Amino acid sequence: MRATIFMKRKTLGVFLFFCTFMASLSYMNAQEPFVCGTVNDLSPDTVGSYSASTDPASLTNCLPIVVNIYFWGINHPNGTNHFPNRANDVLQGVANLNILYNPYGIYFKYRGFEEVTSPALPNDSNGHYVLESPGKFYALTSWAANEGYKKEDAFNVYAYGWGIGFGGISPGYNVTTSGSSSANLGGVSLPHEIGHNLNLRHTRSSNEHTTRDLGNINFNADVAGDRVVDTAANSGFLINGEYPYIDDNCEYLAGTETDNVGEPYVILPEDVKNVLANAYDCMEDDYVLSIGQGIRAREAIEDDVNGNFAATITTISSLYEPYEGDYYVSGPFNPALHTPLFQPGFNYQFLECECDCDQPSDYSDTSFSYTNNAILTISEFETDFSIITHPNHSAISLDFDVCDANWQNTRKCYNNWNRASIGGSITKFEDDVFN
Repeated sequence: MRATIFMKRKTLGVFLFFCTFMASLSYMNAQEPFVCGTVNDLSPDTVGSYSASTDPASLTNCLPIVVNIYFWGINHPNGTNHFPNRANDVLQGVANLNILYNPYGIYFKYRGFEEVTSPALPNDSNGHYVLESPGKFYALTSWAANEGYKKEDAFNVYAYGWGIGFGGISPGYNVTTSGSSSANLGGVSLPHEIGHNLNLRHTRSSNEHTTRDLGNINFNADVAGDRVVDTAANSGFLINGEYPYIDDNCEYLAGTETDNVGEPYVILPEDVKNVLANAYDCMEDDYVLSIGQGIRAREAIEDDVNGNFAATITTISSLYEPYEGDYYVSGPFNPALHTPLFQPGFNYQFLECECDCDQPSDYSDTSFSYTNNAILTISEFETDFSIITHPNHSAISLDFDVCDANWQNTRKCYNNWNRASIGGSITKFEDDVFN
């Protein structure tokens, strides 16, 4: 039986594309599902780059891979943006990425979000504001790179204001640039397109055979279609805007299709909801990644055949650093400044600790003491991102799914006694301990 990790996540649940006609500056809404605009790459894999393994044991004691990710919000040429919560949506997208890819030892470190104003393209009154075709997205990313709106040490995601005909796109495979309609940032779009960046292909194919028997003369799952053995061969679920082979419960109607040698497709629920499939309407709240896809994504980063990934790699210690806010040191306490915020998508425990450290201890310092008493516990599915902060007198414990056998997960004790008390008194006894 194929091993597939299922995940339930909260998404924005809204898939709206907004078409803007700049000539009249009037706006209208058009409801469409997310559709991927990435063109299939049919070139063969580099020899020796991929194992085609589906063995979860290969993930035991693996080395963690942490990559930086940065977001750019593309606004209308007049500076307007109809997605006021886009910064929050970006964080939901980061959470979804980590929830999906962490079980395979791939972790995303959120490095920030910046809004920039699109210029108008020559001879095009819409400019970059309306992306009617993949070609316009490529023009947008080219413009952004030329203007300095690209981080060379991170995956870059362009949250373009509006798109027509596609909700997300990657300019290629083995690359570190993706685009997502702002309306789809918190949905399946981002994990899908980042999957393409990691050289994961669409599961649909016209030449992949159904058989998964290595001894069968028709076996070709390791070289055809998405080149992943534990994703079922299929011809695609979305056909001319309809799902003719899927019922209202997102169940595949067995016996309705065959591959090109006449064998019937065998498609399970996890195949319909695979993040690289195209049953987009079935993936609003649930989508999955197979073991084989997770291993292939890791191998894409490790092999780095095009030299795109090395600069984006960061350390595991970065996951213990806030993306925003400062730690309190001394003097007046300002909640707006002294609230270090941590990225969502992880299971956190902030465990009671003791050390002589007015600021969090260095990641490499494990000399502090701590207990199993959690001052604050945060689920990977938490959607109130304002509460994911580091309480005083606690250390950060991250719950890693895999690749966690080689280091202590509890780090960064913060034990600051400088902050004034609300009331009462503190007595220091002869044992030199505050009580």
